[in-house]
Formats: sequence, structure tokens, C-alpha cells
Amino acid sequence: MHTVNSPSPEDILRHVTSIGIAKASLGWAELAVRAFLGGAFISLGGLINLMVVSGAEGLRASNPSIATLIASFTFPTGFFLITVTNTELATSSFFIMPFAALQRRITIKALLRNWTMGYIFNMCGALFFAGFLAWWTDTLGTAAEQAYTITQAEGRVSIKSYWSVNFLRGVGCNWLVGLATFATIATDDNLTKIYSIWIPIWAFAGLGYQHSIANFAGLWAVLTGCIFWFLYGREEESYTKPEAPPEASKVHSKRQQQSSPMISEATATEKLGGELQLDQADIV
Repeated sequence: MHTVNSPSPEDILRHVTSIGIAKASLGWAELAVRAFLGGAFISLGGLINLMVVSGAEGLRASNPSIATLIASFTFPTGFFLITVTNTELATSSFFIMPFAALQRRITIKALLRNWTMGYIFNMCGALFFAGFLAWWTDTLGTAAEQAYTITQAEGRVSIKSYWSVNFLRGVGCNWLVGLATFATIATDDNLTKIYSIWIPIWAFAGLGYQHSIANFAGLWAVLTGCIFWFLYGREEESYTKPEAPPEASKVHSKRQQQSSPMISEATATEKLGGELQLDQADIV
């Protein structure tokens, strides 16, 4: 009979501490490169997810739950690549580094250095992948794919949503990422690591929880809109604020002069609570 020898939680946590010590000892350059690659790998999984769900318009319309389930299944690809290549992901470090710090095996300074550099270079890697290997390669080439991607990106940065909603979605995501990290540390072979990673990450992607590093890749769609506005859209703003016809302006000016020939701008603003604003030409 085949038996599986699983390490105890204590053994796993000792391994977590040793990983935290190793992360704290990384040099600046090595940490930056590892974090950059980690951000790129996460974006790869996000891109596959977007390609699947954005291209399935009919399935999204008829059965959105199945579309989400299938697309979410592809998302853990990036997490698996990070695990097997031993690169850096800030959300995994949010689980590992505090444990090592509480064991007094690393300093708070080392923890903050890892978090700060890891997060910044994860963001750089995600934006690099989204810009150079997704947008410029025209991977999402159809109008439907692009429209869905932009809608998703705008939804994640919408100020209409309560901040607590996105915050709690991030908490749920990082909880499952921490569980996936814990499970992979308990395994030795890559096949078991795949199972250990896939189930928790698939769960958080399907539930709609928010992973901040993966969302940086989607922000490229919003940044693209900002770039095009800067290049081509600024001059169009004049058309959104039509000026009043000259005759209407003269009539309005005469009425103001007849109703209050000696009124000053300061007095009008004080009396009407700032609602009446007169031009210098209207002051007698």
C-alpha cells in the first residue's frame, strides 16, 4: 500500500522561516530582477485569462458562470511559473516575511525592503509585459477582446465602488495566495506543486477577488486611453463647452446692467453665496 508522507505544520513553518531568511539576504539587483520577472509571469496568466473570457461573448451572455470558471482555470499559470523559477511575488512575501520577522530571524528593515522593492518591481514587470508583449503584439486583436479588457480595467479603478469592497477583495485574494504558498512549501515534486497552487488560485480568480499585481497589467488599457487623450483628445474639449451666441451675450449683459447698475463683483458674490459671477466688462 502506497502511503504519502506529509510534513507536519511545524516542519512546514520552519521551512517558511528559512525561506524568509533567504529572501532577506537577497541583494538589491537580484531582488529587483526576480520581482520584475514575477510581475511579468503574473501578467502572463492574466493575459491568458482575458483571452479566454473576452473571446467567449456567446458563453458570457448565455452562461457567465461557466465562462468565469473556464477562464479562471488558466489564471494560475503565472503563479506556477513563479514557484518553479523561484522568482519574487509581493503577495507571497506578505505571508512569508512577517512570519520570519516574528520569529526574530530577520529585521523589520529587511522585511520592508523586500516588500517595497518587490511591489515596485512586480509592478514594473507587469506593466512591461502588458505594454510590450500584450498591447504592442496585438494579442487582444479583436474589437470585442479590447472592449472587454478596457471595461474590466476601468471597473477595477472605478471611484464609484466603495474602497472597502476592493480592499476586502484584496484580503480574500491574499488569504488564498498565502494558503497556496503554504501548500507548495509542503511539497517536493512539481506535479504536486501544480495541484497545490492551482486550486486556491483558481478559487480566488473565480470568486472575483483582486490581486493588485495582476491588476497592474490591466491598468495598461487605462493608460492607453490617457495617452491617446494627451495626443489627440485635448483639443476636442472646446467642443464640449459651446459658447453662447453673441446676441444672447449682449442681451444677458444689458439685463445685468439694468437690474444692478452699480453692483460690484464682491458684493454679488457675498449676497448670493458665490452663485452670481460677473465679468469685468459687466461692472459699472
